[in-house]
Amino acid sequence: MRNIFASKRHDFRRAHERKDYDTEIIFSHFDRIYKGVIKNISLGGALIQTYRTDELCINDFVTVSIPFTSGQKNIKRDGRIRWVDDECFAIIFI
Repeated sequence: MRNIFASKRHDFRRAHERKDYDTEIIFSHFDRIYKGVIKNISLGGALIQTYRTDELCINDFVTVSIPFTSGQKNIKRDGRIRWVDDECFAIIFI
């Protein structure tokens, strides 16, 4: 029997494909506003780079203001922090 996945690379850890975004954003955490950069995004979440990860904890909630690529409008999404390191954190949208 031929393996139908032999020629394709699959990452089964994610429900949605991530796209590189690399766009400056603002986000709020406990009523404070921070700057960051979305490095990549999917329908399910995003990876955000910021210098203020020392104030973030897993399972904290954030609201992210994401600009459209045209720069004309923003969309606000709530998320829960899944992991944090020294430079970035990942959220899942709720």
